[in-house]
Amino acid sequence: MSATPRTRPEKSTLSLDAIVTTTLALVDELGYAAVSMRRVAQALETGPASLYVYVRDRHELMSLTYDLAIAEVVLPVESDGDWRARLELLVDRIVAALGSHDDIASIGLSDVPTGPQSLRVTEELLRLLRAGGIDDAACAWAADLFGQYISSSALEIAARLRAQRATDPAHASEAAMAAAMSAHLDAVYRGLPADTHPTIHALAPLLTGGEGGKRAAWKLRVILDGLLAQG
Repeated sequence: MSATPRTRPEKSTLSLDAIVTTTLALVDELGYAAVSMRRVAQALETGPASLYVYVRDRHELMSLTYDLAIAEVVLPVESDGDWRARLELLVDRIVAALGSHDDIASIGLSDVPTGPQSLRVTEELLRLLRAGGIDDAACAWAADLFGQYISSSALEIAARLRAQRATDPAHASEAAMAAAMSAHLDAVYRGLPADTHPTIHALAPLLTGGEGGKRAAWKLRVILDGLLAQG
């Protein structure tokens, strides 16, 4: 027997929170570029016009969605170490939060996130830089540098996780995926003629060597050391 209004399950009440939460779930599933206003409306069993009661356009919706992803970041506390240890931990947490939501981090490469959660972590990042003795002019420009580092690192994680999901789960551990990628790149680099690409050929083992976490820590250390050297 077909469902009647009396027996059909009620739709969830439409709200800004519901719209943004649904959008983030769709980004996780489909990727940022594939999530349209129409796709969000379909997931909420409503029409696209209903969404415009809550947001001006897709750009605003995606900004709010980015901010929801950032809301997962827990700020470090004093017991986590000195200013530098806390700053490194904060950056790692932001990268992890964004990287877990497919390519939502791409927003940070094309826009300056100004939602309350984004401003919360930016405030803490700048505060920690100042606590470390970084002068104000360097702090201001460092915000751009860290934003680029965070976005690119998160997108790298997201790409790896996406490849993991598309592979046989039994052979898709993060370590296995990283090893396969390293092996592929190593073969490419070592296969280059030494007479045309002598430097790449010579550095091939180092270009693909090193565990991902160590590489990330090295990059962050270089950024911080460079900022400190400015003084």
